[in-house]
Amino acid sequence: MATTYKRIESVYKTTEILTFLAHQKEGASGADIARAVDLPKGTVMCHLATLEEVGFVQQVNGAYRIGMKLAIFWARAKSNLEGEITRKQRDLNSISIGGI
Repeated sequence: MATTYKRIESVYKTTEILTFLAHQKEGASGADIARAVDLPKGTVMCHLATLEEVGFVQQVNGAYRIGMKLAIFWARAKSNLEGEITRKQRDLNSISIGGI
């Protein structure tokens, strides 16, 4: 029988905050973020404090934006995918189809 795990609501809230910030051209205040994701400002500020501490967001002049740690995660994922494409292209190039 398959195990069903409970979803963690705070992860959804965090994802909403990060998604909102990812779509902003400039930083956003805690109040702006709270309004955009329809959460209390105190809740958003607690999330932002933690996200800032781990490097997922950074605060500049009172505005929050995506932090460099998320950029590093994206760069790693991109590099892994590019490596996989290169390996698959090499595999395809090594296949010889006789008579064609």
